[in-house]
Amino acid sequence: MNIDSSKIAGFLEDEERNLSPFAKKSSESLGRRNPIAPDPFRLEFARDETRIIHSPPFRRLKHKTQVFLSPDNDHICTRMEHVLHVSSIAAIIGRCLRLNIDLINAIAKGHDLGHPPFGHVGERKLDKLLRSCGDPDGFKHEIHGLRVVDKLTNYGTGLNLTYEVRDGIISHCGERFEQVLYPDRKRDLFELEQIIDRTCYPTTLEGCLVRMVDRIAYLGRDLEDGIKAGLIGKDDVPREVIDGLGSDNGKIIGNFVNDIIAESLGQDAIKLSDHIFALMQILKDFNYKNIYLHREVEARARKGEHVVEQLFKSHIDICEKTDRGRNIEAAEAVKSDAPTLSVFFDFIKNSTYNDETPAPRIVTDYVAGMTDTFAQRTYLQLFLPAPVV
Repeated sequence: MNIDSSKIAGFLEDEERNLSPFAKKSSESLGRRNPIAPDPFRLEFARDETRIIHSPPFRRLKHKTQVFLSPDNDHICTRMEHVLHVSSIAAIIGRCLRLNIDLINAIAKGHDLGHPPFGHVGERKLDKLLRSCGDPDGFKHEIHGLRVVDKLTNYGTGLNLTYEVRDGIISHCGERFEQVLYPDRKRDLFELEQIIDRTCYPTTLEGCLVRMVDRIAYLGRDLEDGIKAGLIGKDDVPREVIDGLGSDNGKIIGNFVNDIIAESLGQDAIKLSDHIFALMQILKDFNYKNIYLHREVEARARKGEHVVEQLFKSHIDICEKTDRGRNIEAAEAVKSDAPTLSVFFDFIKNSTYNDETPAPRIVTDYVAGMTDTFAQRTYLQLFLPAPVV
């Protein structure tokens, strides 16, 4: 049976015509750096979501830390779960605001692809290490995320995503807390690779929504995980948070969602009310003091930082000793002691690096792509003795 693809395309385009005037339609997209033929069953932003979820960096998120390092408890949130939570929550709000769900889902699925192992402690350590090697820009997971989708996936060819999705990834910055987010529609999307800090805001309302939801997705979940882990009790949660938002993740998210929809409906902005934003600040401060900076979390974080630092330094040394893997005899010698190094040499060979690419840049790209478990396995092979027989 033949399908009239033009009818399908017409149906999809009709759906977009009913979106809010503030939504970004696929027909308005600036396209891709490398144009491709249209798909008969998906508009462009939906294609980006598919490209992201089928990519190796996305699959590795299931073994990357959200807050609790390498959790043995299957019910503690991982980076993969966080990304899916953001996508789900943002899509619910976006549908009510008549925004482009395809664009929301693509940005949300891709927003944390640049995160290194061990969460934000790994990010902080890579930032310090890169700066110590003379790179003044250091490491930021949002900016590295654009590098992942542009240059480090598919043997250096990238995912070839639309400009709008790439913009949403590099400008999502979930660490800054704003009450109102306005899209920066005047920013030049053809200059995305020039961004080196966290001062930029998304150019689309969909990107602003993902940026806002990134926070509400992790605040309530981290609180819930902190209670499950025994770091805090429910009685420790500030009374105003319990009364105004709730003490479990479902109620907290529900109240945030309701407030964002009520405040943002019919506006070219994503907003929180004064009352709910004040509660968000209280919850954030409580989480930082009692969960993120808890002595047990900090103790494990220091171990994660140590692993990242040793991997960074050892791989730079290996780069030099093996001439970036081109000295076959030297490469075989180190691989016999640490078999995971074969992945490192394959990574260099299958990327688009040249002799002018600094070794710290190569090693940062490689270490940032590791999962917690792969980083630990590599560390064990490099620094702990193995039996000879």
